[in-house]
Amino acid sequence: MVYRLSLLLLKNTQDAEDAAQTIFLKVMEKQPVFADEEHTRAWLLTVTRNYCRDVQRSFWHKKRTDMEDLPEQTVEPFDRQESLLFEIFQTLPKKQREVVYLYYFEEYSIKEIAKLLERNESTVQSQLFAARKRMKKQFSTAKTAALIVCLVFTLGFGGIAVDAASGGRTATAIHTVTEKIQTSIHRLLSDEDKQIANETVTLPIQVYASDLVGVNDEYILLANERGLLIYDRSREEITAVLDLQQMECNYLNANSIATRIFIDNDKLYLFNETGIEQRAGKEESASLPKFAYICDLSKLSEQTALEDVVVADGNQKLNTNSTSDKTSDNNGYLTCTTAAEEIRNIRDLWLNYEKNHIYDTFDSFYGSDFLNEDNEKYYDMNYSRNSLSWINNSGKNMLSCLVVYENSDYELYTKHEDGTLTCEKLELTVRTSTDDNNPSHSSGYSEQTSDAQTTDGQLNGDAAGNTTKTSALLPNFSYTGDDPVLATICTYMMESDESQGYYRSSEASVYIPAPVIYDSVSVGEDLIVFCNLWSYCYYRNGNTLECESGGESPARLRLHPDADAPGGYEVIEDIRTGDGSDYYEGIKDFCKDYPGMADKYFNYDESTIDTRESIRTTLIRMYVQDNGLNIKYYKDYGWDPVPVS
Repeated sequence: MVYRLSLLLLKNTQDAEDAAQTIFLKVMEKQPVFADEEHTRAWLLTVTRNYCRDVQRSFWHKKRTDMEDLPEQTVEPFDRQESLLFEIFQTLPKKQREVVYLYYFEEYSIKEIAKLLERNESTVQSQLFAARKRMKKQFSTAKTAALIVCLVFTLGFGGIAVDAASGGRTATAIHTVTEKIQTSIHRLLSDEDKQIANETVTLPIQVYASDLVGVNDEYILLANERGLLIYDRSREEITAVLDLQQMECNYLNANSIATRIFIDNDKLYLFNETGIEQRAGKEESASLPKFAYICDLSKLSEQTALEDVVVADGNQKLNTNSTSDKTSDNNGYLTCTTAAEEIRNIRDLWLNYEKNHIYDTFDSFYGSDFLNEDNEKYYDMNYSRNSLSWINNSGKNMLSCLVVYENSDYELYTKHEDGTLTCEKLELTVRTSTDDNNPSHSSGYSEQTSDAQTTDGQLNGDAAGNTTKTSALLPNFSYTGDDPVLATICTYMMESDESQGYYRSSEASVYIPAPVIYDSVSVGEDLIVFCNLWSYCYYRNGNTLECESGGESPARLRLHPDADAPGGYEVIEDIRTGDGSDYYEGIKDFCKDYPGMADKYFNYDESTIDTRESIRTTLIRMYVQDNGLNIKYYKDYGWDPVPVS
């Protein structure tokens, strides 16, 4: 153990041998008393680390390294299998090498390593994360592929003596690293899965971060209105993707319907609960869900083809010819059931899960470091609305929540039984084959006539192949109907700097007017139009236009025939109301010469709302059809999605 750590830190067999001799001479001289074997190991590791640090700092060591042109040595600590691992480990920076060695070879926990190295647990966790990420890059080389073959071979036919000498730690470490190497090479997401994952990660955050819908020692599950990502914690990458829009299970901030997602043992369940406004506390919902999805997480170790999950005739079933009440994809990973008794049992599981595992994040993490001194969130981050309690493999209670930053960096914060807080950075960036072939390529939305053929892009890649958040541009709105008055007002609103500047937040969003015309009065050849200039801006979320901002502006417009456009008009007068206390007075003022006109502005009954939404839907449908967009819904935050067609 002492020799191995010395070799890892000093990168030289002669120096490592000298270190081992010197350290054990100190043991003989001091004859320290140890409480147990673990105390002995910890003392030796600390002494070895300190000795090697002193050697590296010494004048003669630096001078010799500077003066001698030493060739790289093939490290042979005990046998070939350790040598292969050390060859990879030695590409890491010194601090990362220490953490990797203690974690994999000596099987110390993050907390124990932090104590040994006198570092914060979060620092150790970050260094281990960075080391894994760096090593993963090594695994893509042909040389590493050869190392894997050698590792697998030697694991099967050799290494018995050295494994016995190391107390089983060598084989454990090699098995662990080999498994990570193999899975990182063979576990591949399809480009469609990667695209959904990227759209899920980069979806703009309006109020709360993505929902944390499941967490255990193996996986972290997060979901939003685009998709659900299953993140493998040991491999530090997304291992599976569910297209929640295609499954019609993306009601995560709707009004009258809610998608419930939770883990029970190795099963992931998804179903839509309706009548939620009628359910008080933990009472049952008004009606039984019509279907439920069941994902077998134990099959994630197999090659999984999730592209078979489709919506058939709006019934949220898998693509199958089966007529039974349970259908599944080709490998049984994902099952859809319509059996009433099974769905009732799943819903009962949810009610129990909701009661015992879901907590309000602000209350649960009050005073955490992702909140400022006033316990308010920082401007560049959002946290998940709910946090989840779970039990780790050691039987300890954990409480976790998600924190997401503006640059789409995701972190899992976990509160432990003793009150300590740890932060785990999640590597959620994935690359498509397009990125691999052309890292600088900017992939935009590719509209198709068939929804099933659509693959839309949202990312740019830099020279290193890293993806950055750049939502795909949507085309500008243009009124193409046959109503000359509505055409004039829409064009006028589109050209208004006030409307564009106030509501539109980025080039990736689209501004779509929805003016409500209450009445019009002819004055000579002019037309006085009484209207409310509703404006909305949308960004794209897969098959949905999500409303990011909007507002109204009651106005009285004077339209004059446009000499350059026969049958058309131009706006020659624009009178608006004010804000606050001036709102009502302003409307009354520009309607004072037209009896009863002001009342039309102040009528807030259901028919008025229906009229406004009808105009909004009509203009969005026009926009979608004119541009051939694969858009099925538009949605306001917290409300149900509205079909475009």
